[in-house]
Amino acid sequence: MNFRISLDAGGTFTDGVLFMEERGQALTAKAHTTPRDPSIGTLNCIAKLAEQAGMDRRALLAQTATIVHGTTLATNVVATRSGAKMGTIATKGFRLRMVMQQVAKSDWVEKPVDMYDFRLDPPAPLTRNFLMTEVEERVNARGEVLTPLNEETVRRAVRHLKDHQVEAIAVLLLFSPLYPLHEKRIAEIIEEEFPGVYVALSSTVLPVIGEFDRWSTTMFSAYVAPAVAGYVTRIREILKKEGFGGQLLFMQSNGGTATPEIIVENPASLLLSGPAAGPSLGRALGLTHDFKNILSVDMGGTSFDVGVVHDGLVDVKQMQVIDWKKFCLPTVDVSAVGAGGGSIAYIDGTGRLQVGPQSAGASPGPACYDQGGEEPTVTDANMLLGYLDPDYFLGGEVKLRKDLAEKAIQEKIAAPLGITATAAAAAIYDIINARMASGTDVTFTKRGYDPRDFTLCAAGGAAPVHAVPIMEELGIRKLIIPKVAPTYCAFGMLFSDLRHDFQRTYVSETVHADLERINGLYAEMEALARETLQREGISPAQMTIEKAMEIKYYGQFRQRLAKAPAGPVTPETLQMTVADFHENHRAALGYADPKYPTEIVRLHLTGRAHLPQPQLGAAAQSGGGDPSLALKGKRAAYFTGQGFVDTEVYAGEGLGSGAILRGPCIIEERFTTLVVPPGTTTQIDVNGNFLITREED
Repeated sequence: MNFRISLDAGGTFTDGVLFMEERGQALTAKAHTTPRDPSIGTLNCIAKLAEQAGMDRRALLAQTATIVHGTTLATNVVATRSGAKMGTIATKGFRLRMVMQQVAKSDWVEKPVDMYDFRLDPPAPLTRNFLMTEVEERVNARGEVLTPLNEETVRRAVRHLKDHQVEAIAVLLLFSPLYPLHEKRIAEIIEEEFPGVYVALSSTVLPVIGEFDRWSTTMFSAYVAPAVAGYVTRIREILKKEGFGGQLLFMQSNGGTATPEIIVENPASLLLSGPAAGPSLGRALGLTHDFKNILSVDMGGTSFDVGVVHDGLVDVKQMQVIDWKKFCLPTVDVSAVGAGGGSIAYIDGTGRLQVGPQSAGASPGPACYDQGGEEPTVTDANMLLGYLDPDYFLGGEVKLRKDLAEKAIQEKIAAPLGITATAAAAAIYDIINARMASGTDVTFTKRGYDPRDFTLCAAGGAAPVHAVPIMEELGIRKLIIPKVAPTYCAFGMLFSDLRHDFQRTYVSETVHADLERINGLYAEMEALARETLQREGISPAQMTIEKAMEIKYYGQFRQRLAKAPAGPVTPETLQMTVADFHENHRAALGYADPKYPTEIVRLHLTGRAHLPQPQLGAAAQSGGGDPSLALKGKRAAYFTGQGFVDTEVYAGEGLGSGAILRGPCIIEERFTTLVVPPGTTTQIDVNGNFLITREED
């Protein structure tokens, strides 16, 4: 078995990559995502890959060693509030703790707000108040039992939840990481009283101090569990019946992969699985050009995902706000802006043109799809501006209707504003570009980075049409469009390792740190990491252990992550970790004070196993260095300040390494189109990727 497949099930399309190691070749495919049953879209995508390889689906799967699968299933479950009917069991007196969300208003209101505005409705919890139960027990902050677990109250709570037919139960006890026995006993009683219901223990999902972070994350895990576990189990069985006998891996939110058995134990690890792989490929592409700072953006049909690679490392975040609630498992730091090819343009109540965040999605889709959509979208605008060939969408698989796009824009935008359809389309194009650039700039400001220090890597099926204006808006000097831009995250999954993250609370002033206790906690986490990787078939020699600490200045509210050297923590290595904290603090916030006392807050450990990565050259297509050989013809395309220009159109598969093209021109790939405006130059690198610079540079 010498084939490897990666699949990324997004909101609109399911992207697939087939990497054939012996031939050194990568094939790509797209199929429509099927929200009612994602496995249908997944299998359709595999079938398209098989067709390109000249075989049927069963024959392809029989020769496939690995399938890596990323999915937005868990994200969509939360976004659509279609998760499990969930109950909770909390310590007595804390039954309704999760009704009071511990997040800033700016995190749960998608517009500027007055923090003192009492009229705003707070975010709703993931379950109803009457399904939040409590039991008698109490453990203090030192892990000492003050009140033993009253098992009769547990049985009453479980019977209450069983009577209301809940599908999942989150067990949320105070200080459970310090004394997990009460939660474990509750799980045993649930199995006795209510066998088969999914149970998530806060001491297992996120064993750290801070009940809100821990409980909120545990509730997410329970809420998405039935849908995620059901899909993971079902797709594994379907693939097995189809002849697949290799290893199935799922893309996790932390940018690593895991086997189905591990995913089912903590389904929340898939909550931000979809866009997590993109920055990994952006990093690999950047390093081929010696670029260590990469701004990775992925524009699809629904969203514009922004990730950062800084100094050669993918940024990972310890806390995200999802559905206005805290999610505290490590996740690749990807910010989503509501902007995509399906973003709907409309006139707001003040008579101004707005674009997004509402999207036409996969169904009915943009008006030009001719699937019943009547609202004008970004894709419709691109069609009118001449950027897209209606006869070559998805490589000719889908025929677009330019007349329907023009009708939607004319009726819904141009006529109300008293302008032409072309002017309306150009305005839609400019607004969505400004929206994406603004969202990206805010992301950089929050992280303490300057976008001018980065190279833009723009991917996704829609991004190459918009990438150059975004680059110019941000003041970035260089732009990479991957050859595999339309299947960016799917291809990035082939560059992801097996990875598992563990955390433990340890609070102490650094100068008074108990190194024996710290090493004991690290040993405990390392044992779990090695056990997990061993269950996935990894030998000890293949395992890599990485350590880190969350540290802050004494009295500071927020902490930053600092690397810890390999091996036992000693006074010398602890000082090296503190020095890394000072450097990180200076880089992000502009100052550091090595003389000021510091405090350790939390310990982190990552268990990793490196998987074989494909050679990037596998993405390059055959073609000569003379671009004229790839010229398909000309068509009128609109450029700001010049209007419609007779623009040369090139076939991307005919452009070989070293080819140079100057704008204005359009490069058509099978699943995307690259628009090169006047004043920019594109060069094809040795791997078939497009490197774009502004001519004045």
